[in-house]
Amino acid sequence: MNFGLFFLNFQKNGITSEETLNCMVDTVTLIDSDDYHFDSAFVCEHHFSRNGIVGAPITAAGFLLGLTNRLRIGSLNQVITTHHPVRVAEEVGVLDQMSEGRFVLGFSDCENDFEMEFFKRHIPSRQQQFEACYDVINEALTTGYCHPQNDFYNFPKISVHPHCYSENGPKQYVLATSKEVVKWAAKKALSLIFKWDDNLEVKERYAVLYNKTAQQYGVDISDVDHQLTVIVNLNTDKNTAQEEVREYLKGYITETYPHISRDEKINCIIEENAVGTHNDYYESTKLAVEKTGAKNILLSFESMNDINDVKDIIDMLNQKIEKNLP
Repeated sequence: MNFGLFFLNFQKNGITSEETLNCMVDTVTLIDSDDYHFDSAFVCEHHFSRNGIVGAPITAAGFLLGLTNRLRIGSLNQVITTHHPVRVAEEVGVLDQMSEGRFVLGFSDCENDFEMEFFKRHIPSRQQQFEACYDVINEALTTGYCHPQNDFYNFPKISVHPHCYSENGPKQYVLATSKEVVKWAAKKALSLIFKWDDNLEVKERYAVLYNKTAQQYGVDISDVDHQLTVIVNLNTDKNTAQEEVREYLKGYITETYPHISRDEKINCIIEENAVGTHNDYYESTKLAVEKTGAKNILLSFESMNDINDVKDIIDMLNQKIEKNLP
């Protein structure tokens, strides 16, 4: 089992965007030390609100790669549908070269209808556009060239520079956003990222669908290493941990899930993520790992208000990881 961090970069009330991003930078540079056994950090893409202030995770990842020496740094959910795929491939190639293979491409389709409309994408063909974008990006990253001929992109063969440092391009993960994406990923043996805000039933359903689809199409998934994202807030006072998470998530949940009960959704997230006392986090995370088959766990400590408490929890978890190293 491998451990890393992910960053939502929600801008809390009373906190500036500079302070929000500095917190991410400080945490990433902390765990880049050889004293820590976290191996990666991922940045989330979000648009048009304080509930995630990084609209360009590849750009943020580039900055973090320049500050670090050891960690793999990646985009958690680069939304490829709303970007030109050649530009994505060029940016990924630059980071793969300049980091000598430490960049990781986590990508996603576009879940948000408003974003699809804003970036002038056709909503009914969402999945088809996503697949077409991926094909262009993947061909460019794996071969250095691309020559698409489909309903969305059709242009002469071009060389996409720089060609990648990593053989066959950087490691790729796709966010598990729908049944269609999960089935598509299984056919390609692409590893999934399970979302922290999906309930455990959904995560398990996706994992079962992935395995069933791979088996149906004869796809070897022995090298697949899914990632599980987990919200962490641990405190000697369970109520404090839960209230910090509620306060941190309420704006995002209201924005993202407008047609369901905000309180019920947050309570489910609290129950199924690592929120509470130091004795409350293990069983829920272990169960999620068992249900999804994830081999990597990505943690977010951003809901915790005291940065010193964050460091203490990171140190505590680091010691537990170290004890279980082979």
